[in-house]
Amino acid sequence: MKKIFTLFITLISLTTFSQNSETVNLSKINFCEFSIDALKVQDPNVKQVKLEEMDLCSDAIVQDGRFENRIGYESKLFPGVIFQKYEASNNVIAKIHLTREFKGYLPDGNYIEVQKLKASDVLKKYDSLNSWTSRGCSDYWGIKKDDKLNFYVKIDKSKNPRYPVDQKHYSEQLIEGIDIISDCYSYLEKEKQNPLYIVEEKEVTEEFIRELKPEDVDSITVLKDKSAIEKYGKNGKNGVIEIKLKKK
Repeated sequence: MKKIFTLFITLISLTTFSQNSETVNLSKINFCEFSIDALKVQDPNVKQVKLEEMDLCSDAIVQDGRFENRIGYESKLFPGVIFQKYEASNNVIAKIHLTREFKGYLPDGNYIEVQKLKASDVLKKYDSLNSWTSRGCSDYWGIKKDDKLNFYVKIDKSKNPRYPVDQKHYSEQLIEGIDIISDCYSYLEKEKQNPLYIVEEKEVTEEFIRELKPEDVDSITVLKDKSAIEKYGKNGKNGVIEIKLKKK
């Protein structure tokens, strides 16, 4: 139920994420609820792109099961942002990759310009960060915060040995990219029980709901527990979303 309600909120407020072509605000995005479908409502020209996974091996053998690897989606509404899905069959966003063109606010509210950002700036913003990590086969050192916010600098292969990390040298290097990752598996397991969707007093599918345009919606009523069952019987056991459309 929360998933569909959030879809409408996302569609209505999506333009606030990118209020102009220079600054993007990611603080309002709800991971595992915001979807490629919602993005395409605002920008039909969303395009699929290949991308480098900075935390994975370049041979593509190692995979990260939290998101669809090495495939992303770009929109003109979000300069410097590449969205990645939870999995091939699911359109919700599990990961955001930020390129060096990104200017704006991270989900935690911190403003950054990746093109000007050094590793030392990251370490100052997040004083809890004190470790450099790499899979060994990756071309980047990663600076991580709770494994959800990851900053990367290019590994200088002329520096031998690689370990211990020359922190003084790498702290002065520019950030090449940022990954923001969410655990959608746990979230979606909780969301498996869908509510009953009612539009103009008729039961409809989730797919029908996703095709509705926010400007066509007049009101949304959420019924839970006893009130939902009293009105719709056992079909309302998982809650009910009632939607009225504007009269044309």
